[in-house]
Order: sequence, then C-alpha cells, then structure tokens
Amino acid sequence: MQVIALKPSATLLDFPRESRNLRGRLTSALKAHRLPEHLIESLIRDAIDWPNRGVEDTLACVLASRICLVPIDLEKARGILLVGPSGAGKSAVAAKLAHAAALAGRDVELTDATNGLALFRTGTHPAGRLTIMEAEGFNPANVRARSAFACLSDLEGVECIGVVSALSDAEDVRDVVTSLRYRRVIVTGLDCTRRLGATVAAITGSARLAHVTAGPRSDDPLEVLKAPELAKLLLHTAH
Repeated sequence: MQVIALKPSATLLDFPRESRNLRGRLTSALKAHRLPEHLIESLIRDAIDWPNRGVEDTLACVLASRICLVPIDLEKARGILLVGPSGAGKSAVAAKLAHAAALAGRDVELTDATNGLALFRTGTHPAGRLTIMEAEGFNPANVRARSAFACLSDLEGVECIGVVSALSDAEDVRDVVTSLRYRRVIVTGLDCTRRLGATVAAITGSARLAHVTAGPRSDDPLEVLKAPELAKLLLHTAH
C-alpha cells in the first residue's frame, strides 16, 4: 500500500487496481461536470472510506454524507423570502411554491420583500397565510450587494431561502452560498444543463437542500434530489 501525495495537506491511499479505477472514473466524471478542483479532491478522498463498493454506490455514499435534505413544509410555513442573483429563477420558484401551497389548501400571497417583511415586522401578517416574498436580484460579482443580502436577519416566522441556478459557474455558486450564509437552497434549471457542478457545489457545503426544479411552469414540481440519483446523473451524463 502506497501513499500518493495530492497536495502538501492531502494524501490518498493507493489501493491496488480497484482504487485506481475508482479514482480515475470519479475524477473524469466530476471534471466533466465542472466541479471545482478542490471539491473533486475532497470527494475522492472521502471515497476511500467506503471500500468494496461499486463506483456509483461509493459516490452515492460520499454525497449522502455531505447533503442534508430538508424540503419545505408548505403546510406549516408562514413566510418564505427567496434570495439569489439576478436570473437565478426566483420568480419561477415563487410561482411553483404558491401553486404547491394552494394545492395543499393554503391561503397564499406573492409579494416583494419590502411589503412582505413589513407585515412581519409590524405584527400584521394574517394568521394562517403563507407569504412568499422575492428579494431584488443582484450581481454576484458585486461584493457590496452580496454583503447587504448577507446582513438579512430572519424575522420570526420568515425563512430566507437561497435560489441558485444549475447553469451558473460552480465556483461562483459556492462563493454566493458561503458569503450569503444560506441555510437552505433551491436549485433551478436542471432541465437546461447536463453539467451539475453548480448543483453539487451548492448543496455539499453548509446549506441544506430544500428542492430542485426543472421546467418553467408553475405546476412543474418542486423535487427532492437524493444522493443515489445525483450519483447516477454525475456518472452517466455530461460525457
């Protein structure tokens, strides 16, 4: 058994052929999906903790150890504030949430962040209503804009949920999720790309995954992407 140096701070045990095949397949697949290099190395290092499994099963186990799935409970939610860069798909997500909540029998209001948050600040938010708010978009390259949104503090009854696009650059998505300290995220646009780097970057850090979406219509479902399904997509698409 050898130890191969990856970087001064990282090593990977090099088991015989099975480990080399695992590393090669995972590296090829994750690079094809444009994952950040440091995230690829981290996922591969984790893979050695799951010996004697197939490549897809190993990747599923690694992803499952990093992804926390927490779907939105639309029957109990009172206020949802959607925050994200311009073009991330906040309006489409708001429409989907409103449609799903209405089907669950909720009284739903769609509004902007200013008017919606005012109801909670003044204590005039109607009992039993779900208010879905959309914050103004921003350029993720604008540090001042990112800092302003990062200062948003949750009011009682309001949850701030980040919206990120699967079409975005993975490094940019990771920076936005980190700098805005998203607690939960919704990933949009999975029907528009074969590359899942941005999706993986968004949901393998500190943020929990609420839902992923595909399709522009309000009745297109809010889905939950589990680790085995994501592993399969990573290994069998984008090549």
